[in-house]
Amino acid sequence: MRVVPGVDDRDVFDLTETLDDLRCRPLAWLHAERIRLRDERRRLHLRELAVTRILDERGAIDDTLAAADGIDPRDVRATLETARALESLPHLAAAAADGRLSPGQLHAAAQLADPTTDAEWAERAPRCAPADLVREARTRRVPTTDDTRRRFEARSLRYWWSDRTGMLEGRFALPDLLGAEFESVVQQITERMRPARGQPWEPHDRRAADALVALARRARGDGTTLAEGIVPKVLVTVPADGPATVADGVLLSHAQVEQLRGDASITLAVVDDRGGTVALSRSTRTISTRLRNAVLARTGRCAWPGCPVRHGLELHHLVPVSHGGPTVAANLAPVCAPHHRRLVPHGTLALVGNPARVDGLRLVRDTETHPDSGPAP
Repeated sequence: MRVVPGVDDRDVFDLTETLDDLRCRPLAWLHAERIRLRDERRRLHLRELAVTRILDERGAIDDTLAAADGIDPRDVRATLETARALESLPHLAAAAADGRLSPGQLHAAAQLADPTTDAEWAERAPRCAPADLVREARTRRVPTTDDTRRRFEARSLRYWWSDRTGMLEGRFALPDLLGAEFESVVQQITERMRPARGQPWEPHDRRAADALVALARRARGDGTTLAEGIVPKVLVTVPADGPATVADGVLLSHAQVEQLRGDASITLAVVDDRGGTVALSRSTRTISTRLRNAVLARTGRCAWPGCPVRHGLELHHLVPVSHGGPTVAANLAPVCAPHHRRLVPHGTLALVGNPARVDGLRLVRDTETHPDSGPAP
């Protein structure tokens, strides 16, 4: 620190002076100093959490703090959640005070631990990466149907022309299974874009852009694009305990898994105590090709009353498997993907009646699992 003339005679941190001083220090001292500062920073972070908790008790915490601190409001809320949780997690707090937990590890471990597992996670968390702790915390809470619906309703695609670059730019957000489908298609197309022998691969972002163009051209009927014949291939992992996941550990609700079970290929995996795969079974379809063709042949269109869609149909169990419904023709009906999401067990509506008749099905509210739902549309 030194006084800089013309700056209100205040002490100003001089980085050059500090660096010059540090360059004179031996390597062992620098390593020790870095660790000391790291541990001190972690202890100060814990004290900040304690102060935040008391401010919270006095009703003095709100989103205006984010603007004052120059951080995202979500970070303020995450800090507040951790501060509240640590009050009942003394072992985690002690580990943080000893400098054994980074802020990222502490925040994630506070989501995982409870008073009965506090000591366990105080021991385990310092050995785990923050991202792994966050992923583990997510697996402890299975998304509800409402969570899934909120994700779906938050989907978006925005695009605009840039006057500066002359490029069409944009951003998008797709939920769980839709995002996995999109990722699968783009990845398959980009893998088809092999360069000529001896030539370098184009960067992935450019190939992904070409993949979008290929999809647009296929939509107009161009059968020569690299997107021709590509179908989504989504891998869903369903463990013996805990929620199912898709893509990069994104959790799925039980209703989504129920919906997928209707027309998926299933591969059983035998795993050891450490989670390693020991053996895999052959893939089998929950609905055979013969049964699928028989169901589609009845009407050839979506069974939702008035829907004319005939392509990309999914098979829906009228009585869900989780409710005891069998996988037989009398309990199956083809529906388009948008309407499938609105049917039980994922949605609040049910198709009832005889699927073999052209007018045999009608929509009703699923009052058994959604007692507060109103009349059918």
